[in-house]
Amino acid sequence: MRKFKKSVQIIVTFPHFLSWVVVSGFVMNMFGRTGSVNDIISLFGGKRIDFLSDGRFFLGLIFFTDVWKEAGWSSIIYLATISGISPELYEAADIDGASRMRKIWSITLPGVKSTAILLLILSVGGILSAGFDQIFNLYNPLVYNVSDILDTYIYRQTFSSGMPVGQGAAIGLFKSVVSFILVIAVDRIAKLSGERGMI
Repeated sequence: MRKFKKSVQIIVTFPHFLSWVVVSGFVMNMFGRTGSVNDIISLFGGKRIDFLSDGRFFLGLIFFTDVWKEAGWSSIIYLATISGISPELYEAADIDGASRMRKIWSITLPGVKSTAILLLILSVGGILSAGFDQIFNLYNPLVYNVSDILDTYIYRQTFSSGMPVGQGAAIGLFKSVVSFILVIAVDRIAKLSGERGMI
């Protein structure tokens, strides 16, 4: 059981410390036309699936790989926050006869609320970037229609279609301004709900 737990921790946590170039190479080897997943599918008599060139599967793959790469790091942050909650609160709840779900609802969730809001504020700032490194390393012309984001569009138009550099810079500036406004808005909402916020 201990070895299983260690293996799961490594599989979930380690990708955060790798660049998207490495993770994308791994994903392509796993989900490519001749990858391991398609080998297993064909072994059981199924038809090979174009995960990387079919828009229906590509979006799911993008979401899955993003969650896989970042879930471990987020879980470390939340576990550190939970470990900072006073054990006396749980002991008092045990004496009062609180169930496990009641302790989660009344002690754990309020204890991690401020951390969750802080992480939300930080993630809202990068919402328009939507993971340029990830998409740039995984996408191809067959899935541009479902995977293109502002950053990849600017990159392709500037370096392949000859879009003026100033126009790309203007789009980037607009994106930064919108991201800043979103961060301020979420921070203000957090303060209205009684949390400390960032600013």
